[in-house]
Formats: sequence, C-alpha cells, structure tokens
Amino acid sequence: MKKGFYLLLVLVFFLASCSEDGNRSSSVHIQLLLPEGYSTLPYEEMEVTLTNKDQGTVYSLHCSSTGQALFSVEPGYYAASVHYQAASGLVFSGRIESLSLLSDQDEAQGVIELPLSLAKTSALVIKEIYFGGCKGLNNEEYKDDQYVTLYNNSDQTIYLDGLCLGIVDPGNNLESPWMNYTDMKRIPVNDLTWQFPGSGKEYPLAPGEEITIATNAVDHTSGEYQHANSVDLSGVDWGFWDVSLGRQTIAAGVKPMTLLANLNPSLVMYSLPVFGPTFMVFSLQDSPEEYVQDPDNREPRPKASNQEKRYLMVPQEWVIDCIECVKDVNSPKRVPNGLDNGKCYIPGDRYSGRSIIRKKTGTTDGRAVYQDTNNSAEDMEVTLATLKTK
Repeated sequence: MKKGFYLLLVLVFFLASCSEDGNRSSSVHIQLLLPEGYSTLPYEEMEVTLTNKDQGTVYSLHCSSTGQALFSVEPGYYAASVHYQAASGLVFSGRIESLSLLSDQDEAQGVIELPLSLAKTSALVIKEIYFGGCKGLNNEEYKDDQYVTLYNNSDQTIYLDGLCLGIVDPGNNLESPWMNYTDMKRIPVNDLTWQFPGSGKEYPLAPGEEITIATNAVDHTSGEYQHANSVDLSGVDWGFWDVSLGRQTIAAGVKPMTLLANLNPSLVMYSLPVFGPTFMVFSLQDSPEEYVQDPDNREPRPKASNQEKRYLMVPQEWVIDCIECVKDVNSPKRVPNGLDNGKCYIPGDRYSGRSIIRKKTGTTDGRAVYQDTNNSAEDMEVTLATLKTK
C-alpha cells in the first residue's frame, strides 16, 4: 500500500512539472536598426513577426516609436522578420533566420538587433516557377516539364539581350556554406549559367508582356511522352537547351538560350531542384564572356572537401530579381535578405503539378501589376501550373 502511495505522489509531481513547463514562456526584445543613410522611419507602422520553426506558430507585434517590440512566446527556435512598404513605394525589410528562445534565461542575451535594409523593386520579375513536377504516365514522379516565366512589371520596354539566369548554389535543400562562411557580396551560381542572346535590342519585352523558358520545350502531354498530368511546352518562347546536354529536348520554333558557362562538364541535363530552387535573373554587365572566363570570378565552396570544383560568383548588386524557393518552412536560406527577405515553398506532396506564382495586385493601363516587396513569403502563392490551363 505504501509503495503505491509513493508511486502516486511521483506521478502527481511529474504531471505538475509538465504542466509548469507547458506554461513557461520566453521573452525577447527586438530592436530595429535603421538602414544606412536614414535617421528616422515610421516604426509604429512596422510589424515584427516571430515564427516558431517547429510548431509553425506565428506572433506579430507593431513596434514602438523607437523601433522596439517585446515578445513573450513559447520556448523554441524562431525566425524573426519585418517588411514594410512606404507610401513612396520604397520597401524596408530585415530577417534573422535562426533565433534560439529556450527559456526565460534568454533575457540575459539582452536586446536582439534586427537590421533593416532598403530593398529595390525590379522592372523585370520572376512571375512563376514550376519546379515540383507531376505524376507521369504510369503514376511515376515526372520532373522533365519544368519552366520559369519572366514578366515586365514596369511601364517601359525592357531588352532581354545579354541578361543571365541561374540557380543559386547549393541547388538542393542543404544549409549554405556560403551563407555561413562568406559575406555574400558575391552570389554563387550552381553549375550552369544561361544567357539570352542578342546584341542589345533584338529581344524587347514590352510592358505587361512575359516570356517562358522550359527545361524541355516539348509537348509533355502527347506524342512520345503521353503524360496527361503534365504541360504542353512545345510553344514556349525559350528553352534551356545546348547540344552538350544530351538529355535536353527542344521543339522547332523555340529559341535556345545560350549556355554561357558550364562549370560541371559531366552534366547531361539541366533541371530545377524539386524541393525548390533559389532562382535569379542577373546581368554580367558589358563583357559577360570575359567575366565568366576570369578565374578570379570563380570560387570553391567554403569548407568543401573538393576545392577544385568552382562556382561562378555574381556581385549581389548585379542581381535583378531573385526568388528563394525551398522545401518547407524550416529550410535554410541561400541568399541574404537584400535579395529575398523571405522564402516560399509548395506544401504537401511533391509532383503535384503545382507551381509558385507572383500575386497580382491590380491593373494599370490595361496591364497586370504583380506584387514585389522583396519578400517571396508574401509576394508568391501556390497554384496549379498556369500553362496547364492555357
């Protein structure tokens, strides 16, 4: 009888302890820091968000007039972010990717500083990325039908001539050694760098016009393919195609991109990671060919075992638009906040025929206008690949 009584006391104590732990909270004091060149900003209009990376719980608070926000949250690992668009159209954003808040003792850390940066908006934007693939003919996983759509979001004609496209390294869902060990003033391109041909004004893109580039520019729904859940890409504008890539295909009438640099000659195909590419459009200024051949513009991955493998390095200020697509909310970022202050992903199963697309905010002079706040978590949404319905 006495033994059972003591066991009961132990159980009651254990449950009480669990209850206490469940009610514990962690406090964190966030202080926004002004970007260079600014002496004041309307802090009260800015909202700081903490996202629990394990539970998905979101906490949001508006700042005080001095740019401070004091949170009391459940213990855990968090991401902290803020983005604000002024009436002038300027976008200010900041993000801390990993914040450990495990108990009230974290108050000993003092104030957590969250620097704001001024984000630029782009005339040429990445409108859609279809990277997740679909279920193929025999219900197999099929990803040869990927594509990217670019859109002129401005009221001026843009010329595509000489602009470049590429995936940021690492291409898969790994933690980025570049983010961990470099200042990211130069952005690494994974393996292949593609370029629009042209001498300057051969390929105009008028306001409100778009172009699509496919990894395999063929009709994946019929002919020799017969993947009913896929997409007809035989009529797209451009293809990621080069004669050296034996597993790439392109239909007649589709213009091939120029393979400007191939730093992995063993590749026989080009594809977008199904768990999400960080994709960017960039310029290599006046001499792209010379730039990619200069060994000073190629670097190995930091801390990599193979220091012979090189990656083309693009100055951050030369990036025109960048969308960070990842596997899920806990995936690590590959680019600094100045290029993308958020990250987007396709929830649930892969190979679902869905893509990431930019949100439409309205129309101006008859052309669609798409949201561009430099935060893909806010700017992009998940939809069925739009070319399936065209």
